[in-house]
Amino acid sequence: MKPRLTTSDDELLAACRAGDGDAWRRLVERYQDMVFSVARRIAGAAAEDAAQETFLRVFRKLHTYRGDTGKFSSWLYRVAYNVSCDVATARGPVAEYTPAFDAWDGAAGPEEVVASAEYARLARGALASLRPDQRHAVELYYLFHRSYADVAAIMALPAGTVKSHIHRGKRAILAALAARGVARELAEEM
Repeated sequence: MKPRLTTSDDELLAACRAGDGDAWRRLVERYQDMVFSVARRIAGAAAEDAAQETFLRVFRKLHTYRGDTGKFSSWLYRVAYNVSCDVATARGPVAEYTPAFDAWDGAAGPEEVVASAEYARLARGALASLRPDQRHAVELYYLFHRSYADVAAIMALPAGTVKSHIHRGKRAILAALAARGVARELAEEM
C-alpha cells in the first residue's frame, strides 16, 4: 500500500491543535501565496505586514475554527481579507502595487506587450475607482476566481448582494474604460 502524500486541512489543523509545529508550517506553506495575494491587492505596499498579521491571528484563533461554517481555506481567506483591510486603513493611502513586466517570451511583439501593459494599467485604475465593497467583490470573483458563495462567506454578505456588487462593479469598470476608449477590448476579457 502506498503512503498518502497529501494531508487534508482538517488533519493538519488537528495536529496543530495538538502542538505539532511541523503541521503549522505545512499549513502556512500551503496557503501563503493565497494570503499574500489577498494582502497585496488590499493592503498594497503593506502586504507583507498584512500577511504576517493574518497568520499570527489565525494561529492565535485556531481553536475557534470548528469547520461547521465552511472550509478552512474560506475562513483563512476571510481573516486575510479583514486583516488586510485593517492594515490598509491603519496605514492610510499606500502606493499602488504595480507588478513588474514579465520576461518577454517572444510570442508577442513589443507593441503588443506595451499595449497589454497599458490595458492592465487602465483596468487597475478603473478597479481602484470602485467603492471598496464593489472592488473587493470584483477582485475576489474575477481575480481570485472565488465562487459567489465563497465571496459571500468571505465578505459576510448575502449572495444576492455579492452578485449586485459584482454586476455594478463590472458595469462601472466598463464605463470608466469606455471613457478612455478601451472598453471593447477589455470587455471581451471579462
